[in-house]
Amino acid sequence: EDDDIGEVVKYQIVGEYELLMRPEIENPDQLLDLASENAVALMIVGDPLQATTHVDLQLRAKAAGINCHVIHGISITTIVTGAVGLQSYRFGRQVTLTFPFGGHLPTSPLEMIADNLLLGLHTLVHLDLDPTGSGSDTPSPMQPKEAIQVMEKMAERLIDDPPPHLQLGEANNDREAVRKMSVSRILKNGVGNWHGVICSNMGGIGSKVTSGILSEIADRGSEGIHSIVVTGDLSEMEEEALARLN
Repeated sequence: EDDDIGEVVKYQIVGEYELLMRPEIENPDQLLDLASENAVALMIVGDPLQATTHVDLQLRAKAAGINCHVIHGISITTIVTGAVGLQSYRFGRQVTLTFPFGGHLPTSPLEMIADNLLLGLHTLVHLDLDPTGSGSDTPSPMQPKEAIQVMEKMAERLIDDPPPHLQLGEANNDREAVRKMSVSRILKNGVGNWHGVICSNMGGIGSKVTSGILSEIADRGSEGIHSIVVTGDLSEMEEEALARLN
């Protein structure tokens, strides 16, 4: 009943609308044709320009002579620090974990997390929404336990089949040496033993934030869309902030 009421309210406020999936946005000829003759609003979850897809759409609209105005929204990248209690300037590069597809399992996300950890920085880890990779099916968000398993598989690959820049031997430059050092730290400590924060359904009524050792809190997240923060060095205030979450 609540879902039905929400749908009615949305329809009354917005008017007639059509649900578009990723392929229709990445190949927006039909959308741009409609916008060339009509006022069209594309509504998305989050901040529209946090995704490169929508930057591309904005550029295409400009090239077609279509006026485009952006109303920025709330994004996980902006609300997670306040909701968790970690300081925004202590975050390093963000990464995205995708579902393994066939035999393809890139290790670069894990390497970037390692780089951040070596510098004492936190990492915001976005979890994939689509196991098929097509962007056309109903979203089936990656769950925290799946995310940890994916990262553990990445760690195993780094042990069994490291990419050339991480293989043993003399480093060609300082950056390569640092990368080898940081990844070595990952393999020593183990992904499941990292401290982190699971952020579930942020920005909504059912939001939930859980802090602890990843392997111990992986099943505590609620259903829905998740992100994980892998914590680096914590200040005293950040430790107190995380303590209140549990």
